[in-house]
Amino acid sequence: MNGVLQRFCLVLTVALGAGCAERAAPTAAGSGGGPRFDFANNPSTPSPIIIRRDGVAVRVITTDATLNLMAIHGPVDDLPVCTNASTRDLVDGQLIRTPSDAQGSRLLLQASDTHVEIYDGIDLAAVFPFVASTFCAFVANTPKAYEGIVAYHVNLGSSMASFRWEGDVTRVSDGAPFHYVERQDVVSAPGTGTSTTTSSYIRLSPIGGP
Repeated sequence: MNGVLQRFCLVLTVALGAGCAERAAPTAAGSGGGPRFDFANNPSTPSPIIIRRDGVAVRVITTDATLNLMAIHGPVDDLPVCTNASTRDLVDGQLIRTPSDAQGSRLLLQASDTHVEIYDGIDLAAVFPFVASTFCAFVANTPKAYEGIVAYHVNLGSSMASFRWEGDVTRVSDGAPFHYVERQDVVSAPGTGTSTTTSSYIRLSPIGGP
């Protein structure tokens, strides 16, 4: 499947824990003279429920079938031990539930300094699902084509997922700098279990050269 986002792994330790929700301040006193609280009186326009959490652990595996590239978004070098947890980046997360779609939600993840390693060839069986013996052997023995620290932005909804990474990376073979942009967008048909990729690519542009 050309350029399809093959898999993404999210450990959402936000877990909707008690005491994390943030709500708007109570509304002003109504004409009846008593205070009105939007979570008690069920107003026509209640505020959204927002949960924020730092330290959300993520690792994402993406591919660009046109360029025959695979990217691991997570640290793989200089690890004390290669494990499922140690190969994940920590990002900030925000979960939003709105009154217009009580069953729906929107999850936003972002960070300014996450790892990316890009490999020539696509070998998903070696890296997903995570099995230490195969994943750790792959990252230890497979030469990287590019690597760097880049910004990370993810928007996940009940029927869509949009991933974007951008920053400067280095071509490992000669140290040449490249500007890297990656976009992965997937739309799911509710209740069908099927998905359609609407945009999927990895772009690498030389810096200071043709």
